[in-house]
Amino acid sequence: MRTPILLFDLGNTLVEYFGPAGFSPVLRESIRLAGRALGAAGHSVPSDAEVECRVAEEDHTARNYRVRPLHQRLARIFRLHGDADGKLVHSISRAFMGPIFATARRYDDTLDALSSWRRRGYRIGILSNAPWGTPPWAWHEELKRHGLAERCDLALFCGDVGWRKPALPLFRAALNHFACRAEDCLFVGDNPRWDVYGARRAGITPLLIDRTGTDPHGAQPQPALRSLADLEPILQRWNGGSERGASGVPADTGRESARAGRA
Repeated sequence: MRTPILLFDLGNTLVEYFGPAGFSPVLRESIRLAGRALGAAGHSVPSDAEVECRVAEEDHTARNYRVRPLHQRLARIFRLHGDADGKLVHSISRAFMGPIFATARRYDDTLDALSSWRRRGYRIGILSNAPWGTPPWAWHEELKRHGLAERCDLALFCGDVGWRKPALPLFRAALNHFACRAEDCLFVGDNPRWDVYGARRAGITPLLIDRTGTDPHGAQPQPALRSLADLEPILQRWNGGSERGASGVPADTGRESARAGRA
């Protein structure tokens, strides 16, 4: 019998945030609040037209999936000088994060499922991208707010390693932390490109989850999972010695997802 290490994406896997079409209005509000925090600190703020233009310039993912940190984007958008103090950067970054976290809703099954698996001896990790290069410290706080930090053995965000999924560093960092083989892990995530394709490249068995049943990324008519409860029969087969891949893992589409949460 083998007990796999369970790895999870965060957004729209364990906690619901904005969907594929929902990030644009969140981004606008995040930029507005960051600008307001900057003005409250006594700094001049560029015109709305200037800010809008610079936001458009910053709103893209690095082609090699290298993280483009939020504080650097905000410095370019608001024309902050290199001597901007850390307290100011922290303040406007926190203001930016507010609208993102305001969309959060922890799924009803998340805490019970994670607690049950840990009691049964599974080791659990969370590996997640973060929109717009938002800082890891804010996301680690978010895990505590939702009761997830104490229910996992490892939590890593793209900013912790400098690379976004589907690049390999996040997955490799988890394998190094657990001192395990890739074939000893399962990875559950909602994005066919970042999660399924990324995990598969790392040699980890991927499982796609679609919490809404609406196939928002146009990936599969029948995703592998609709809830965390759907993972149970897969674990039973795994522990019973069945072949990897017997869970009906969907084939990777290779397509980029919608532009939500890009960083």
